[in-house]
Amino acid sequence: MEIFIIFVLVLVGLILITLEVLFLPGLIVGVFGGFLILAAIIYSTLKMGFLEGLLTTIISVIASIILFFIFKKLKVWDRFILKYAQKASPLTDMELNESNLVGKTGITLTDLKPAGFILIDNRKLDALSEGEFIPKNCNVEIISQQGKKIIVKKVEEKL
Repeated sequence: MEIFIIFVLVLVGLILITLEVLFLPGLIVGVFGGFLILAAIIYSTLKMGFLEGLLTTIISVIASIILFFIFKKLKVWDRFILKYAQKASPLTDMELNESNLVGKTGITLTDLKPAGFILIDNRKLDALSEGEFIPKNCNVEIISQQGKKIIVKKVEEKL
């Protein structure tokens, strides 16, 4: 019976970690899965002995490594990695400080989460949203500028 409980704890822990990586970002589910695996190791050590606890640890580590390689093979990690470099506007610090961009509108070239790139007056600029997520190809308005730091907000399209 103890082996079944240990197996279920490790399996549910690995499933929760998988759900965290694939579907539920936020760290809570994955941490809970890690705690379940840790509980399985502690339970096996207390109920069955040190060698069984060590065996549970080794099996959990091997299962985690196998899961990591499955994620790598399925290219799950690619959505967490920037695939290509984006270059900011060729404007110099002097040009940005001299130009008053506040009030101008443009379009997002990338998702702003909260940082990304916008297109204003045919210039690609690095910008920040007010903290909200703004998807690609949305209309934005510059609400403040302090040197190179440009803050934008989403502009709702009028019908």
